[in-house]
Amino acid sequence: MRQVEVENQLREVVGRLITEVDLATDQGRLDVNLISEDAWIPILKEVYQCPNLINLNRKYKNFPGIDLGDEQDRVAFQVTASTDIEKIKGTLEQFKKRSYKNSFDELYVFTIRKKQKSYSQDVVNKIIDGNITFNVSKHIIDPGDILSAITRLRLPAQERMLHEFRIILGDVKSKIDLLKSSENVPYLLTSNILKIHVPDTIYVAELNINKDATIALAQRDYGLKKKSIEKALLTKLALRIAGLDIDGWVVHENQIFSFYNLEDETKFHSVIDASTVEELGVNDLACHSLAEYQNLFKFLLKDTLKDQFEKHNIGWSKQQLQFYFLPIEYGGDFRKVSWIGKRTATRTVYEKKYQSKDPSKTAYHRHLSFGLSFVEIDSEWFAIVSPNWFFTWNLYRKSRYHDELLSRQKRLEHNHSVRNLVRFIAYFLADSANHKDKIKFGVLEEFQFFSQISLEEDEQLAHDADEDYEDANENI
Repeated sequence: MRQVEVENQLREVVGRLITEVDLATDQGRLDVNLISEDAWIPILKEVYQCPNLINLNRKYKNFPGIDLGDEQDRVAFQVTASTDIEKIKGTLEQFKKRSYKNSFDELYVFTIRKKQKSYSQDVVNKIIDGNITFNVSKHIIDPGDILSAITRLRLPAQERMLHEFRIILGDVKSKIDLLKSSENVPYLLTSNILKIHVPDTIYVAELNINKDATIALAQRDYGLKKKSIEKALLTKLALRIAGLDIDGWVVHENQIFSFYNLEDETKFHSVIDASTVEELGVNDLACHSLAEYQNLFKFLLKDTLKDQFEKHNIGWSKQQLQFYFLPIEYGGDFRKVSWIGKRTATRTVYEKKYQSKDPSKTAYHRHLSFGLSFVEIDSEWFAIVSPNWFFTWNLYRKSRYHDELLSRQKRLEHNHSVRNLVRFIAYFLADSANHKDKIKFGVLEEFQFFSQISLEEDEQLAHDADEDYEDANENI
């Protein structure tokens, strides 16, 4: 079951995260902020039901004692790598001294490492002196506590949290690698964040679908067996019956939202009341005070990209929540794409693998895949690229050997090969765009800092790693 798979993956990624942070701490890097407070916001928002959680240090110049806060639901968090009672005491003393209880009813101390087995409630009580409610068993939390809470959420929420934990783990590993370097010569740091350009206008209209007629036609033409279906599926079926098979829209509370002009595209009129079409500014959704509308905007970005990527033979996996490369022609054995990093290179993005015992039969298909999540920074929108691999048995459904094959694939990867995957995907997204695309990608940002490896040596290592990686893939 997908639920079991996701929970197993959550346990694995949280375990790896705790191990990485513990190793860094053991090596004397406790003073380094391995994980930014911002990275935890999406997870803490979901788990502790505080949709307006923000980084207080971004809103105010100095907010000592606590890092994150939701002033509407009155919940605050201190994020720290320290796990001892002295850190707890110091946080509570600041909370009391600065009268934060006027803004927040509840305080959590979140240790990014595994917390101690026990803490003294008596010691805490002497500090808070009845002015603050703080229970050491409830309000001191670590990644393990968050994991336990996530397993009680519904599957879609668990999948979102798994994605966020993977982003955090990648960030921690890259920072640890950076700390291991001697700062003496220039080195190139590649981000996995791409600036995106979105349309200024979102169109919205009231839905007006003949439900019974649509279901009857869907039963006849598509073999639909259900008589009662959710509104999004009903809308998709009605549009398909009208001859419009696209994904770039979302439905919410009997309204449809899209970057496509609902008035000009007459086939949309089969599902809407055309007299109700209105135009919204992007910020009306993207910066809405309710998280559900912000999420609706992000879903609209993803669904619009499904349409854009389809013409480049890039599919969408509901199982993995990732885009993935398909063969150019059905039945093709492989797909290679030329690209330009610092040098011209070729990347294998899809390959059909045959059974060793019977080379006439397909064992599985290997696809380069990538996740995209969206963040707003200083009123601009960015896509976070997370490269991965997807193994299918029929180009669309996950192979039953997927997890084993992915594990073998990951053992081939190291910093340079992963960086090249990010570089390649970013290049492809920017290079393949055309003027009709609703969403356009900027170029990948790379930054120079200092390390023991020169820029020339680093580029040679990256080039060699790419060739070795391609060769090693031949043996999977």
